[in-house]
Parts: sequence; C-alpha cells; structure tokens
Amino acid sequence: MAPQQSRPGRSRKPSPEVFRRRRIVAAVALLVILALLAWAVIAVAGLFAGGHDEAATQDTPAPVTSPSASGSTAPSASASATSSPSPSSGAAEGSSSAVAGPECASDDIELRSSTDKSTYSSGEDPVLEMKITNSGTEDCSLNVGTSQQEFNIVSGSDRIFSTTDCRANATDSVMTLKAGATESARFTWERLRSAPGCKKVTTKPRPGTYTFTAKLGAVESDKATFSLK
Repeated sequence: MAPQQSRPGRSRKPSPEVFRRRRIVAAVALLVILALLAWAVIAVAGLFAGGHDEAATQDTPAPVTSPSASGSTAPSASASATSSPSPSSGAAEGSSSAVAGPECASDDIELRSSTDKSTYSSGEDPVLEMKITNSGTEDCSLNVGTSQQEFNIVSGSDRIFSTTDCRANATDSVMTLKAGATESARFTWERLRSAPGCKKVTTKPRPGTYTFTAKLGAVESDKATFSLK
C-alpha cells in the first residue's frame, strides 16, 4: 500500500495569555514614547525660559538708596531683580530717619551726577552716582525710593541704557531731608544696553564717550561724561 500523505496541520491561534502579554508590551512601549515626548517638550520650554530670564537679568539692574545719618539709620529702598548687580549706597550728613515736615518742593532739590572715574579700561564697569541735596532753608520729606530713581546713559543721540527699562518691584521710601543735607545712591553699570519694555538687546556698547544723567521724580541732574576704552 502506498504511504499516506500527511495533511498540513491547522495553525493554532495564540492563547489569551499571549494576547495579554502583547497588549502589556504595547502599553508599556506607548507609555515610554509619551514620557520621552513630554520630557522633550519640557526641556525645550526650559531652554526658552532660561534665555528670557538671562536677558531680563542682564537688563534689569536696580539702584539702591540707603541714606544714613550720624547716629541713626535711614530707611532703605531697593528694587529687586533676579541676580541683579549690587550697587553700593552712599552716606549723608545731617539727614534723619524720621519722616517730618512738608513735602520737598522740586525747586529745593538739587541733583548732581558723577562717576568714580573719567575713563574706564576694557573690563572696568563704571560706578554712577546720584547726589540729592536739599538746597532749601527748611527740612522737608522726600521720596527717595527706587520708584522715583532713574539712571540714564546716552552716547550722542544714541540711547544706551536706563534703569527704568527693566525695573521690577520698585518701592517708595519717604524720608526727611534736612536743609542742606545730601543723600546719594550709586549704581554699577555692567556695560549693557537696554530698551523700553525690557526688550532683549544683543549689541554691546562700543568704546567711546558716554553721558550719564540721573532723575529723581521730576528733578533731573546735570550731565556727567565718561569714556569707555
């Protein structure tokens, strides 16, 4: 008799356990993909946020006024900015921490601007100073807070820098300024440009001649000229 030919066997369907394992593997793979996508989105967002913070920090210096008196300490005012430069404060003779007397008239307030040097070598940061003097004959109260202060730098007709461009959390500090007394505020300019609205500025000031003026409220100082090498 001729040998019987074997019939091809029917394919067996995977068991339910195999289906469950496949579904688990697919779900785990999907979760891994979603986690990687979420990480990538967060990382990209962090890069953009970091770049904005850096620009705001560089363009947001805040002067600090800490007037002091012989035998007493006057209230201080500061505008905070993340990692902003730390300006130093000047001392005054004959001022008082107690707020008394009428409000100072603009005609009685004299502002003078100056720099610690006339010429700065490469790598040196100019220190700008604003001196506030009560030239009147009576004691008066004056807001010397950072909400009133402004340090401006120009070069010819080119507007270079202003502390008001990126100012945040400005504060008021009302104090009594005795007749003939002088208060001062200093600010270290890190050779950065700024723009209204705290817009990012990539260009840096070049060597040349610059003019610094200060303002306190509506009162404006004289001009102080300095050079960058």
